[in-house]
Amino acid sequence: MELESDKYDVIVLGTGLAESIAAAALAKAGKSVLHLDGNEYYGGDEASLTLDELAAWTHARAGASGTSSQAGSSEYLRAQRIRFTNATTTPLTPALQADRRRYAISLQPALMPSRGALVSTLISSDVSKYVSFRLLDGVSIWEDDAARRVPGGKEDVFKDKTVSLLDKRRLMKALMFIGSEFEDDEQLKGHESDGILDFLTATFALPPRLAAAVTYAIAHASSPTDPALASLVRARRYLRSMGRYGSSAFLVGQYGGAGEVAQGYCRACAVFGGTYVLGPPAMPDAIGVAEGGGVTLKIPGHPRPLAAGHLVSSDDFLPPTLAPAASGAVRTTARGVAVVTAQPAVLKRAPQPDADEDEAVAEDDDTAVVVFPPSGDAPLARALIMGEGTGSCPAGQWIVYLWTEAGAGDDAAATLRPFLERLAPNGAVFESYYLEHSVEPSSTTTSPSPPGVVRLETYTGGQTLTEALDFAAEAGRAAFDVVLGPGEHEGQGFFEKAGGDEDEAGDDDE
Repeated sequence: MELESDKYDVIVLGTGLAESIAAAALAKAGKSVLHLDGNEYYGGDEASLTLDELAAWTHARAGASGTSSQAGSSEYLRAQRIRFTNATTTPLTPALQADRRRYAISLQPALMPSRGALVSTLISSDVSKYVSFRLLDGVSIWEDDAARRVPGGKEDVFKDKTVSLLDKRRLMKALMFIGSEFEDDEQLKGHESDGILDFLTATFALPPRLAAAVTYAIAHASSPTDPALASLVRARRYLRSMGRYGSSAFLVGQYGGAGEVAQGYCRACAVFGGTYVLGPPAMPDAIGVAEGGGVTLKIPGHPRPLAAGHLVSSDDFLPPTLAPAASGAVRTTARGVAVVTAQPAVLKRAPQPDADEDEAVAEDDDTAVVVFPPSGDAPLARALIMGEGTGSCPAGQWIVYLWTEAGAGDDAAATLRPFLERLAPNGAVFESYYLEHSVEPSSTTTSPSPPGVVRLETYTGGQTLTEALDFAAEAGRAAFDVVLGPGEHEGQGFFEKAGGDEDEAGDDDE
């Protein structure tokens, strides 16, 4: 193959969500964009994979993780083998092999708050017409050997027969505070850095069970010591997201989620003239900074070096000379996914105690989040369950995603299987596990990027379930702003609509 040109305004490496958003926005602003990904699928680290693709992804990262002796390996694969370790997968049975393409397994299982950066970007870019979502059915907390559903709003609170009237009033007072402009409230002053669980207990006299529900299922904190202010800000956004598209605060992406959204932005980029190359012909090598400005790189699929004014990329595609090793605390997360054939009990809807005998029982849920609170030395764990209605698997099966903080040398399967056994006591027909290592960057040690190189940040916090997708959307916009620079392309803002129209469903209250 040979590309039509040797020069582009922007070359984007990787088709992850942030990269794809940046590519689409830049193409719409009139830039010539070449979008490359050495993988044979869209989505990068957020891809939605079939079962056989997931098995291949796991096996590729299960090789020796050394940084030097991988003969023939790309910089990208070497970086991936450092980030992802202890990768294992069970064999595909003949039945699974035959149906392998009926699955959409996400490498980044996450929810999208109804009010947030990604929703705003989907609307302003019109990429929303390429993707589809459904509301998350519910959030539950695991307690006393069962998943207990957390009330999702005022009506649910007062219907809950397990909470006393006094505690309902305390809970409503807490929720009203969380939904307010609390930053200057006297109740919070001096307690901004207190642990969120202690703050809720001391300020609103919530019993431990309700305080835990607000902490882990409404604020989606990772530990009881998460700072109160940051946790409350998150909780407020989630409460204000309720009612925008339905009773739930969160949207679940169809067909695997983030990977499908990333592919939607790639499609938009192509509509605006972007050029795409996937697979081994697109795997870059010899990336460098040009003497006269800009960058150069070589790919197997083009006979001559390519040049661009800007290169947009995550660090995994870049050589050490352009992306020095990050310095900071390392967060290790054990991640897993399983296919189960018995409906998890958390999805079953029981009839209301006060319902009439002839009243229809509500249809069972298809999606759920289950939070396993910290216990002893064990950190919090989360599970996201997705059924046939999400387009993730065939009828009569469910996808269970699991993750928790872990030690760098832990066994991911051994760490997560106990949680899977609670949700699916009948076992799974397929399982895959790995450890993900991410460096939380330190502002004092972050190296500046060379001129023309725009390095995309990745989310390294503890709320990947609820925050990772919005972070990617913001990273994509930040890359767009760097490339265009101040004052360039007057009237061509980030997915700006003709005539300067703004998103009529904007998020001014965030």
